[in-house]
Amino acid sequence: MKASLTPDTIREWLKSIPDPEIPHVSVVDMGMVGEIRVEEEGVQVELIPTFAGCPAVKLLQQSIEALLREKGLKPKVHVEYSRPWQAEYVTEAGWTALRKAGFAIPKKLTDDPREMFSEVACPRCHSEAVSLTSPFGPTACRAIFYCHSCGEAFELFKPPL
Repeated sequence: MKASLTPDTIREWLKSIPDPEIPHVSVVDMGMVGEIRVEEEGVQVELIPTFAGCPAVKLLQQSIEALLREKGLKPKVHVEYSRPWQAEYVTEAGWTALRKAGFAIPKKLTDDPREMFSEVACPRCHSEAVSLTSPFGPTACRAIFYCHSCGEAFELFKPPL
């Protein structure tokens, strides 16, 4: 293993891998890459899915392994289910990318849906005249809202409830 290789270098490389469901955001900025260990026999990467039933886990594992093999490394990706993903793992760059992708962002990160859904603004017109259509969208980390000002439906990115 190259002596100059660090976990930070690998984390930078992994920023090129997008979240398959939200390709505007990297797996690193979504907070899905945990501990990275550089060892004599290879590189170990901890992958923290956003929720236990995430259908993209195998694809993410394969993408991380392929990228690291291209760099001449022997990767091992461990999917970590004992430590659940948390919205606090999302980096500031991740939140920015989510906003740019058209998602509303909760003003309060909490596992109490009443609190989280109480102060939501439309990402298009910024109106707070919105109503919750469904607490669950196409994935567990999205809720569907309707904006009464601009008439658009939009998704709120949220911790899986």
